[in-house]
Amino acid sequence: MTDSETGLDIRSIIDGLRRKRPLFHSEADFQFAFAWEIQRLYTYANIRLEYPPVYEPNKYIDILVRIDSHCYPIELKYKTKKLSVMSDGEPYHLKNHEAQDLGAYDFVKDICRVELFADKLEGFMKGYTIWLTNDPYYWNVPINPNAGYAPFSVHNGAIKTGTMGWGGNPGTGTIRGREKELFLHGEYKIEWENYSDLDIRQGVFKYALNCIG
Repeated sequence: MTDSETGLDIRSIIDGLRRKRPLFHSEADFQFAFAWEIQRLYTYANIRLEYPPVYEPNKYIDILVRIDSHCYPIELKYKTKKLSVMSDGEPYHLKNHEAQDLGAYDFVKDICRVELFADKLEGFMKGYTIWLTNDPYYWNVPINPNAGYAPFSVHNGAIKTGTMGWGGNPGTGTIRGREKELFLHGEYKIEWENYSDLDIRQGVFKYALNCIG
């Protein structure tokens, strides 16, 4: 069954957005633009940003799309390398998001969150995680396969499933707030695809789309 047959064609949304916005100022900018593109293509959809699910109101769904009786939770991440560039006459000054090992953990945690929504969110049809970055750290294979973050690596072709925990002995301060092991019920192959190319250093953006459900 294709995404379009289930009511939401997520790739059409991404393709429509990439033609208008090759990059974003921030994760919030990415989130808003993505929701706006959904509303443009699905005028009858009900869309909520930072939606607090009833069963766990202190945790938010980045974007919740409702079409008829079906709902689609979407989690987004936007991690960047420092970049200053003009695009369509608009200046962009992207921050350098360091601690990529923690970023990889957060990517995988997004899938865990959507799996939880699949079990508890009424009307759940499918869920998605979408990661966008210009940082090759994420799509490249770890230089050291024994690195402590390796179990969470989201390099191209990585398979994420089962229980994942930090390797080695990371300092508690280093991974504060992310000490817990992550567990995925499903199996997900990470595949990075081209999003945009600004033809400058650190101007290549790639995205990874994961479908849950």
